[in-house]
Amino acid sequence: MALKMSSSSSVSGNYARRRLNAERGTPKQCWCDEPSELFTSASVTNPGRLYYCCAKEYRKRHLLKWADECLVEEVEDIKPVIRGMNEDISELRLNVSRLEKKIEVMKKADMRKGDECMRNVVVCGVGMAILCYYYFFI
Repeated sequence: MALKMSSSSSVSGNYARRRLNAERGTPKQCWCDEPSELFTSASVTNPGRLYYCCAKEYRKRHLLKWADECLVEEVEDIKPVIRGMNEDISELRLNVSRLEKKIEVMKKADMRKGDECMRNVVVCGVGMAILCYYYFFI
């Protein structure tokens, strides 16, 4: 499908289309509720350039949005989301590091308690052995 516009109508036409198609990124449907489709321009000024237009054959000029502009908008819109995700990942890494340190401290404390418990068992065993010796043999 070829799309032909004069340069003066192109400027005003672009403004009107952008006003009608305020959706950023790839348009899902035309303002007339018909789905949008991807077409290739056969014009002299934009040969081979992809654009979105109303899917209904008789309404091809309802929606016009260049596919490359859609992509740029989508990239611009996703940048803050990615930045936020990177901040979240950094925060999660810090939390994991803190938790690993806490786990290490708890393991050391647990080992000390285990050593202390074993020492107490040995002391009790020796004490019981001494008591039994005195009880049975003396």
